[in-house]
Amino acid sequence: MLISETITAYEIALDEFMASHDASDVPGIYHAVRQLAYFSDGERSPEAVIRTGRGACTAKHILLRDLLRRFGETADVELAAGDFAAAVPASASMPATLRNMIREKGIPDYHCYVVWQTEGNEIWLDATWPDALDAHGFPVNADWTGDDHTILAIWPNGVTRRAEDVITAKAQLLGSLSADQAATRQLFLKLLSDWIATVS
Repeated sequence: MLISETITAYEIALDEFMASHDASDVPGIYHAVRQLAYFSDGERSPEAVIRTGRGACTAKHILLRDLLRRFGETADVELAAGDFAAAVPASASMPATLRNMIREKGIPDYHCYVVWQTEGNEIWLDATWPDALDAHGFPVNADWTGDDHTILAIWPNGVTRRAEDVITAKAQLLGSLSADQAATRQLFLKLLSDWIATVS
């Protein structure tokens, strides 16, 4: 593990997270973050994920990136445009409004995942969905051992962007949505997060 001469409170929190989750290698770090509950409430800081034990794709993947870097790996967050509803499986236990939005598709979003650089390769790491959602058909990536790409929670439509300041980049991209698109996206995320809380 790389330790600087001056350790910040955030670095201490990263070290404590790895220690408390017995995350001693890249797969261990990945699964520790992946198993955190999914919840979207507009809070995108990794500190909030550590504090609350839950977060959406942006915060979870900033945390994963920073943990990997703290561990001495090379990792970046990539943002990709895509249709969130098209990637979410419909479950009978979901409220009707959420199921209808999934069937109708057309929820534009900018998904985050980590690109891990190892041995000359770039591997996509998507830690969005915890194991609790496996029974509902979500691609939870529970069997990932470090050898290949994970399944992305949202498939990119070809538009991707890497950013160091992920929170600002995400806000700028979301600012390109129309008022109707933004409102529909917010409703979708709330319904999805509320449903996940009942089945996790």
